[in-house]
Amino acid sequence: MAEDLVTEDLAVEEVRTRLTSYEGLPAVVGGTGRDPVNAPMIRHWCEALGDTHPAYTGPDATAPPTMLQVWTMGGLPGPPPRSPAYTELLALLDELGCTAVVATDCEQEYVRPLRPGDEITFDMVIESVSDRKTTKLGTGYFVTTRTDVRVVGVAGGAARGVAGGAGELAGTHRFRIFKYAPGQRRSNREPELRPRPVVNRDNAGFWEGVARHELLLQRCTGCGALRFPWLPGCRACGSPDWETVAAGGEGTVYSYVVMHHPPFPAFAPPYAVALVQLAEGVRMVANVTGVPYDKVRIGMAVRLEFARYDEELLLPVWRAGAEGAGAERAEGAAAQAAGVPLAPGTDLLPSLEVGITRTLIVAGAIASRDYQDVHHDPEAARVKGSPDVFMNILTTNGLVGRYITDHFGPTAVLRRVAIRLGVPNYPGDTMVLTGRVEETDGADGTTATVRVTGTNGRGRHVTGTVTVTVAAEPTGASSDADGDADWDRDGGTGGTADGDTDAAVDGEVR
Repeated sequence: MAEDLVTEDLAVEEVRTRLTSYEGLPAVVGGTGRDPVNAPMIRHWCEALGDTHPAYTGPDATAPPTMLQVWTMGGLPGPPPRSPAYTELLALLDELGCTAVVATDCEQEYVRPLRPGDEITFDMVIESVSDRKTTKLGTGYFVTTRTDVRVVGVAGGAARGVAGGAGELAGTHRFRIFKYAPGQRRSNREPELRPRPVVNRDNAGFWEGVARHELLLQRCTGCGALRFPWLPGCRACGSPDWETVAAGGEGTVYSYVVMHHPPFPAFAPPYAVALVQLAEGVRMVANVTGVPYDKVRIGMAVRLEFARYDEELLLPVWRAGAEGAGAERAEGAAAQAAGVPLAPGTDLLPSLEVGITRTLIVAGAIASRDYQDVHHDPEAARVKGSPDVFMNILTTNGLVGRYITDHFGPTAVLRRVAIRLGVPNYPGDTMVLTGRVEETDGADGTTATVRVTGTNGRGRHVTGTVTVTVAAEPTGASSDADGDADWDRDGGTGGTADGDTDAAVDGEVR
């Protein structure tokens, strides 16, 4: 027994040595963008994501910084040629049984803006390979790459900012994937369905109302008492006669519980289940969405929504509203109107709700040149263990950037976006983005670091940090010859997104 353990330890160490030998080796050398930076792609991206920042249109337009990876994508023909080292690394991981992959982290730092006509080149290096990790998805290894994107010239003109042929650095892009051996829960079985409600003659009218997106209460025609759940007779006077009344849709959390154990098929713990007191005075049990499970509080204001969990199941849920997120949001709204970063005492940003439609998922994937079938083909997604198509990481990154610039206004310039994926964004859900200013920088307080969280009906979809600067003048009216004055700064690429990477493995399947 002891000899077997020693042999196993030696095998693990040998694998570890082989994997770490790839660190620092190139993954892509001399990659070039398939097209120069161009206005049509910028327009398609902004239309898909609903991004109306004025800096991205007009004669002096710049590309949204979160498009940095888009210009390196290979499109429908596939990714750019990889180096022998990177090809060997992925093949070795496949040999170890780590055939499945999810994208978990994306970190971008923006050094200078990209404009229509700019031609880019990029080099990618294998930055790190982790020790073997066991997660909810399975056992495998995290692989982190860093891509440096450079401008080597403009279409039809001479190179700009080129030194020794290397080009001018436009930004860096760190990308982390988890290559793993899928566990049983990632099999090709049909995904588990939520339990179906029991429908009988006493409550059929309630479910008919749900199908019409109405929450119907019973009102006794004898004494006028409202009741829920539905019952054949009045609990106050015993009368069997009643009529229906549609609830207004406002309520507060009366009490709640966070479910951790035991696990149930089709439910991903932890999640919050609340007893909600409606404005009409009755109470009902339902899920609370729109905030992380650990942010649900007694007294939190909620409003009624209807969530579709599959083709047959539509359920009433309660989403935390602006009031439920805290009175501080009023201060955040006032600061938004002022168009300046928030001070630590007024650190909450107003939330942004994004409807996750099938159109948004597909349009975002195409606008980002990501033709992975799990983002547009439901059948292919189901074969790979997903109940439906889901949003890709580039679209999520873009929506996070849009959330920040929407808040800070037309002079906002993104400096850095670092995100980590959690549960997927599926069609029919709603993602709520919330933000909290963690710090401000500069004597005039014009640069802020914002902690962003995006939640949907399944939990946290994305967490991360964004660094943004509010310029003194619109970004398209910079004063220097290249129009880059608002981008000049010092600073390194920063660290990875905060948190435990091992836990961030409910991200997208690539």
